[in-house]
Amino acid sequence: MSLTRRRLVLTSAAYVLLNGCRSTPPPAPKPTTPEQARYLESRERMLKRFGRPGFELVVDAMDGQEFLGVEFFPEDAKYSIYRSSAQLLRNRSKMVLSQPVPERVRVVWRDSSKFVPDGRALYAGNIIGDEIIEVGSRIPQALIDDLKRDPRGNLRLKFRMSEQGTLVGWDIERRPGFDPKKRDEYGEAVYVAPAHSFAGGDFREAKILDGKPVRKGWYLDKRTGRKIETDY
Repeated sequence: MSLTRRRLVLTSAAYVLLNGCRSTPPPAPKPTTPEQARYLESRERMLKRFGRPGFELVVDAMDGQEFLGVEFFPEDAKYSIYRSSAQLLRNRSKMVLSQPVPERVRVVWRDSSKFVPDGRALYAGNIIGDEIIEVGSRIPQALIDDLKRDPRGNLRLKFRMSEQGTLVGWDIERRPGFDPKKRDEYGEAVYVAPAHSFAGGDFREAKILDGKPVRKGWYLDKRTGRKIETDY
C-alpha cells in the first residue's frame, strides 16, 4: 500500500472513530445513596435561599461543661465541618467556611477523645450525644435580605454546646468605617471594632472588654423557656 493511500485509510478510520465517540451518550452519573440525595437537595435549597455560600462558624460550650470527641455535620453529609477533641467555653473556636449554610446540623459527642488505634483521625469513643438542630431554616429573612443588600459582612453561625442540648445563634458582623487603605504610623491597616446586627436564636454571648462583660450574654433555658443572663 502506498504511503498516500495508507494516510487516507488512517484518516478515514480516525474520522469514523471520532464521530462514533461523539454519538455515544455520556456515561450516566453514578447513583447516589438516599442520604447523599437528601444532602444535595438540602444544599440546593440553602443556596437558593441565601444566594451565596460562606459563613463564619463559632463554637463553644456552657461554662463548666465539657464535651469530648465532638463533630458537627450538615445533616446527611459524610464529612464533618467541625471537630474538637474537647469542647469547653475557654477554647471557643472560630473559622470561616466557604460552603453553603447547612439547613440542619447533626452534632455528636462521645465518652472519650481518643482516636482509633490504627492511626486514623477517627474518634474511638462511644457516641453518648447525637442531635439534629435546625439552622438555615431558622435564619430570619430580614437578615438574609440585609446581607444581600450590603454583602460587606459575615453571617456568623454560633453554637454553644449544653447538657440541655446545643444552642444555636446568629448575627451579621461588619466593621463600619473600615478602610483597608487607611494605615497607622506602623503601616498597618487601622483597626475598626466589629459591630453585630440581627443577633438572634437560642443565645447571645456577652461582650467582654478588659476582662469584664460590658454587655451581658443570655440563653434560653430549654426546660423553662426563660431567658437567663450570663457573664460570658
